[in-house]
Amino acid sequence: MFLEQIVSQTLMDLEQRKQELPLAEMMLRAVAQPPPRDLLEALRPSHSPGDHMGSPLQWTKSQIRLIAEVKRASPSKGLLAPHLDPVELAMTYTANGAAAISVLTEPHFFLGSLQYLRAIKEAVNVPVLRKDFIVDEYQVYEARACGADAILLICAILSDEQLQYLLKVAHDQRMRCLVETHNAQEVQRAVAAGAAIIGINARDLVTFEVNPYLFRELRYTIPTDRIVVAESGIRSSADARRLARYDIHAMLVGESLVVSNDVPTQIRLLLYGANNGVQVKICGLRTHEHLNTAIEAEADLLGLMFYEPSHRYIQPEQAKMLLENTRFSSGAINWAPTPDLVGVFVNKESDFINDVAERIGLHFVQLHGNELPEFCQLINRPVIKALQLEKGKDREMVRTFRDVAWRILLDTPSATWGGSGLTHNWHLARRIAQETPI
Repeated sequence: MFLEQIVSQTLMDLEQRKQELPLAEMMLRAVAQPPPRDLLEALRPSHSPGDHMGSPLQWTKSQIRLIAEVKRASPSKGLLAPHLDPVELAMTYTANGAAAISVLTEPHFFLGSLQYLRAIKEAVNVPVLRKDFIVDEYQVYEARACGADAILLICAILSDEQLQYLLKVAHDQRMRCLVETHNAQEVQRAVAAGAAIIGINARDLVTFEVNPYLFRELRYTIPTDRIVVAESGIRSSADARRLARYDIHAMLVGESLVVSNDVPTQIRLLLYGANNGVQVKICGLRTHEHLNTAIEAEADLLGLMFYEPSHRYIQPEQAKMLLENTRFSSGAINWAPTPDLVGVFVNKESDFINDVAERIGLHFVQLHGNELPEFCQLINRPVIKALQLEKGKDREMVRTFRDVAWRILLDTPSATWGGSGLTHNWHLARRIAQETPI
């Protein structure tokens, strides 16, 4: 409902602006602007020596960037910041670490303005994104004429032809585009159109409700050579920490910053949560009590053991029933931060692993046997590869797997598979962590 109203109003406003200033004149104003700042470079993480371009881990050693939004109101929440000073807020954002500024310019439902965009561009030294409901090339030139370095393109309101054409128009102006998606089909369309920066918006544009699970559902459908931006529903340090789990490159945050009484502290909490939180996995869960305790303790990952010799082994059907009953009886899994499910397997066939992962709804697969790197590529989920490192061969083993595994798990050498109860060599772990996410 909201989306149709906004687009309809946008089209009416657009016709009026075209009459006031024709497209040809707007194009001349756009060309007269200084070269835009590069949003892609602002969001592109710096690579550590251990990272490999093109690998699933190419971004994981880097900091998650913040796109901070200037937003006076929203259709779902109404007026958010009646006394908002757009320029002052944008300067506060950049002074506290924002990599880019997003400016709402839609005037009726978000109370935005192109004047805000112009003023903010003059006041800050980072890329400025025009966030609006762009459906026509006129708006692209208009954005550039007002100083925008990048624009938002929303898949939900554009055909494939429109999306490709607007991307080309923006590219010709040397502008970057954040292409926003809300489902797997839109991700495919964005990728096919050649979008370099793809946003996952967890907010439904029809109901304006937020689905916090969408980031993990869509993240790994996006090629590793694209920048991925999480949008909507990011309010706390825990929310930001969850993004790090999915190798998100940047987060676009508006409402929680705009309504904050202490914007610098709120930014620090978000950036700290995204870039400094240690992720905790509690493994061998077999009962409702186990699950609920781990969830209440805000564990990041919940481990289910599918290795028969282990005394923590659980049959796949039992695990499925356990998870379903936990969800429907306690509801605990439905509140954020939401843990991810990890299935632990030892030397099983890939078809079996993929079948269990699909039936149970696993988010990650942990391979704890002597599986080879080629085997990891057969798994339909991001892989955590456990390695029992041998002295003198540790770095060689890690390098063998880091291009095919989501994370490396360091296990103490033992005569049996699985936990040995022995503490790992922390000095070795520190050395390896300098090269590879563990």
